[in-house]
Amino acid sequence: MEEGQSTYFVEVILPLHLKGTYTYRLPAEFIPYIEIGQRVVIQFGKRKVYSSIVLEIHQRPPVEYAAKYVLDILDREPLVRGYQLKFWKWMSDYYMCSLGEVMSAALPSGLKLSSESKVVLNEEFSHDGNFETRERQVLEALSIQGELNADQIAIIIGLKSPYLVLKSLLEKQAVCLVEELKPASKPKIEAYISLNKKYHKEKALQTLFDSLEKRAPKQVSALMKYIESSRFLAGEPSPVKKKSLQKEANVTASVINSLVSKSVFVLEEREVGRLADRQAAANKEFALSEAQNRAFNELKSGFQSKNIALLHGVTSSGKTEIYIRLIEEALSRNEQVLYLVPEIALTTQLIQRLQRYFGEQVGVYHSKFSNNERVEIWTNLLTKKLHDHRIIIGARSALFVPFEKLGLVIVDEEHDSSFKQFDPAPRYNARDSAIKLATMLGAKVVLGSATPAVETIQNCIEEKYHHVTLTERFGGVQMPEILVADLKREYKRKTMKSHFSSLLTSHMQEALDNGRQIILFQNRRGYNPLWQCEEDAWTPQCVNCDVSLTYHRNVHRLKCHYCGFSMEPPTTCKACGSKKLNMVGFGTEKIENEIEKIFPKARVKRMDLDTTRRKNALSEIIASFEEREIDILVGTQMVTKGLDFNNVGVVGVMSADTMLNRPDFRAFERAFQMITQVAGRAGRSAKGERGKVVIQTFQPEHWVISNVIINDYERVVNQDLLERRNYAYPPFVRLIKISIKHRDQDLLDAGGKVLSGFLRERYGSRLLGPEYPYIPRVKNLYQKEMLLKIERKAAISVVKKDLQKILDRFSFDKMYRPIRIVIDVDPQ
Repeated sequence: MEEGQSTYFVEVILPLHLKGTYTYRLPAEFIPYIEIGQRVVIQFGKRKVYSSIVLEIHQRPPVEYAAKYVLDILDREPLVRGYQLKFWKWMSDYYMCSLGEVMSAALPSGLKLSSESKVVLNEEFSHDGNFETRERQVLEALSIQGELNADQIAIIIGLKSPYLVLKSLLEKQAVCLVEELKPASKPKIEAYISLNKKYHKEKALQTLFDSLEKRAPKQVSALMKYIESSRFLAGEPSPVKKKSLQKEANVTASVINSLVSKSVFVLEEREVGRLADRQAAANKEFALSEAQNRAFNELKSGFQSKNIALLHGVTSSGKTEIYIRLIEEALSRNEQVLYLVPEIALTTQLIQRLQRYFGEQVGVYHSKFSNNERVEIWTNLLTKKLHDHRIIIGARSALFVPFEKLGLVIVDEEHDSSFKQFDPAPRYNARDSAIKLATMLGAKVVLGSATPAVETIQNCIEEKYHHVTLTERFGGVQMPEILVADLKREYKRKTMKSHFSSLLTSHMQEALDNGRQIILFQNRRGYNPLWQCEEDAWTPQCVNCDVSLTYHRNVHRLKCHYCGFSMEPPTTCKACGSKKLNMVGFGTEKIENEIEKIFPKARVKRMDLDTTRRKNALSEIIASFEEREIDILVGTQMVTKGLDFNNVGVVGVMSADTMLNRPDFRAFERAFQMITQVAGRAGRSAKGERGKVVIQTFQPEHWVISNVIINDYERVVNQDLLERRNYAYPPFVRLIKISIKHRDQDLLDAGGKVLSGFLRERYGSRLLGPEYPYIPRVKNLYQKEMLLKIERKAAISVVKKDLQKILDRFSFDKMYRPIRIVIDVDPQ
């Protein structure tokens, strides 16, 4: 900006849970260089220093305090675009949180520097490069001390503000921030075999067979198995895993090695998880089916009148191919694309396919990826290197990257609850926020799902969204056959094996005999949910939470899944002294253990939070299942999302009742979605082999189960909409959940009574509660909840302003000020 006569101030956003913004004075020498969206270094409080974002430049001195000076400007160009600041402001207002909380969620940690930031050397970087004197001083100090904070660096280099030096070292990747470090993990390397290209011609290959047939029959077996497994005869040969080839050809490693030494086979090492799906790799140039082409054209014509469309396609209907065609058209218009998925770790196959098709134009952005990768994508987008990352694929946080010309937003599996951020604030829904972002930037939105959210269906009914359907699976693959195991009857007839019905075990055995794979879904991890006394039903409780502990057999510990507390299982009942303690119920770990007894020859693997904590563990499990090294995969919700395997013959839903009986107005919708999604993993083979799904339940006549069998989601939605209209639940009203938390239960009860009284004065019967939730105490904090229902016709912004005034009035009382208040707009 141009230097003026008057004193200039900047309004800045701090990455903290603080209301409003703060005013700082600009030194005269900074005035010509300051711009909105830049990072500036400021002192907050007596000692702490932070990098903050400039929201406004003005000449209004603060009234309530003397403005401190800005210490430094970190960026030559704005780090945050103007539209992003408007988007942050909308998110702050809509989800009733501070701008600082939105900033913390939006920026990668490498762009948020503070005096508390811990800096260490990047061990993977060569420190022999071109560094300035002060940078070398920092590197030498780190090599001696190992770790420094910004204040210590300032003393070492003799500057009041060390942030420009620190920023330069971070950009050169010479140092790292401690918070971005992750446990070291070496990728799993596998050997792959391909046929030397000189034998790709029929005559040369026949000559090779003739020369090997008499003196090396085992080598002939290996060669024939390779030709079969690699799709060689189809003209689309792809590498085959060496280990799998040995097993399938029934030969030793020396046989394969011998063919490698003769230059018949070519050996290549690859990192597991980056291997492309064979069929997808062969279909880089593909044609849409008649049904896909119809849906594609309907989407394009629908965009002429509406900017948002729902692509409602059954599982395995080929929605991804339609997305690719839409992306191609957006790129041809020189537009950028945002592709949101619920959980990035579970969509390895999708990412690989997009990267193979669009190359370096695809950038993956996610909070669990390395900080350097996320900062690189951010800065590339700012510097308009659109050839690098014109397509951004990611989970919730990908919403926040700086787009230059966003033209298309795809929200895949838009119904998924993972799109909702629960903690910390902002507690935003990425699907709804993406729609708002697209509206601000004039982009088109495609929401895709086999089981759309009820709210999305209602928007289609009200003609706010264009509705496109795909009712058949791609390639003529049949929908899986749905079978229901009546657990009441099975237990009565004593045909159960542990927690497995005879119906499920018989189909599992048939699948194993035919070389097909199996997925078992149980929405509870651990071995047994309860460790219970036979005499009086006493169960060990968590010391920090009002919840029973879950038994984990592999470590022989009882664990709390809310706070992490664990203990050894007691041998006597604490209530009556009895030693008759039994394990009740079952989780994924117990299923894994029982399968090994029922099917001792089957290769079993578990995929839940316990087995996927280690970096790369999830991708390794998925890759192993893809490569058919696992016969039976047992998992929680993870197995329902983003997985596309072509050899799954049977899917078992171990207990549908736990989903149907949840105390939640979304229980039936979620149960149908989850069962249908996991069922969709079955029978995706191009060979036309129909998959089977076995649902175990004590309620075989339940109307949701009946509609799962006939795949009639419309009937489920219509029934749900009728009940929600009658009882005033979304999509016919908006919900705001108000939670209050404190260690003192009596104070919480008193505070809840006072706050609910204030709220009822304004909202009357629209307020429900306060009530204790299903688990009243978590991490030693008691909690009560209130639910505010707001009619759709009401001005929601006015309602939120009134609500905030009431909350401020409550918190003004010193007695209740310690009570923590959590606001969740549109709770899930």
